[in-house]
Amino acid sequence: MPSPSIKRNLSVALFLTLMVAVADVSGQSEVVFPEAAALCVGLWLMPKAVWNVRGWQIPLYLTSAATIGLALNLLLPAGFEIRFALAFVIVMGLLRLVRCNMYPTVSAAMLPVLVGTTSWLYPACVLAISTLLAFGRTWLRQEERPEYHPFGGRQLALLTLAVCLPLILTFCVPTSTVHYLLVPPLVVTMIEFANRRSGFRERPWTIWALIIAAAGLGTLTCLLLHHRWGLPLALGTFVTVSLMLLLFRRFKPFAPALAIAIVPTLLPCEALPWFTLLAALGGGWFILAGMLLPKWMPSGKA
Repeated sequence: MPSPSIKRNLSVALFLTLMVAVADVSGQSEVVFPEAAALCVGLWLMPKAVWNVRGWQIPLYLTSAATIGLALNLLLPAGFEIRFALAFVIVMGLLRLVRCNMYPTVSAAMLPVLVGTTSWLYPACVLAISTLLAFGRTWLRQEERPEYHPFGGRQLALLTLAVCLPLILTFCVPTSTVHYLLVPPLVVTMIEFANRRSGFRERPWTIWALIIAAAGLGTLTCLLLHHRWGLPLALGTFVTVSLMLLLFRRFKPFAPALAIAIVPTLLPCEALPWFTLLAALGGGWFILAGMLLPKWMPSGKA
């Protein structure tokens, strides 16, 4: 009988490989939800719960966020930068309202804005994926349920400012490739680092290295195994996820890093050679912002 650790790692690798395989076979990129990788880490891989969320809330919150992001694309005739910032503010506000710290939910709203999704297939896929994740959590049981420590109004304003600064750069540079400085898992990285109680704050260089490794591995398998050798995209995903899980055993898991490893499966070919550099720059900025923000935040309870 496999050990709990092997069972958890294998479940994560197979689930993410199957997700990419379905997208590849169907030709529907909306099936790929990179934040599912981060959710797999937090809900399946970790033996102790990291988010104060109940099973039924997982698909509810994620699907609601996905619908918000899609609605902004369909209904708001504004630039990418405005819709992206609004997606962040709305979902962070809603998470505070329901007192939930499952911050990868923010990614579900920002991803459709980043990639320009206009299909209702996207929230439908998020619903299906998040429901499977919730059911899987009942099999891969976790201990404890952490307390909720909210960000206050000033904290949310500073977090939004940190998101908007690189948005100004994307507005000034006449190429959509630079948008990938803002892939949603990098924004979630900032939120994690902005929490004074987060253990990630003790190892920023290791986290940054994991982000760069994730982007590099995901890009390399896409370019080499899929685009050059013609092998299925899912095979590259399995290789990438497996290598990242090995790195997690050595350097401890960081959920957004695994999501970043999945992102290259969604990128156009012309963006792939630049993605590792963009992830390094974006990761560096958001880690720095997350480390500095608590210095400007009140120390009392929000």
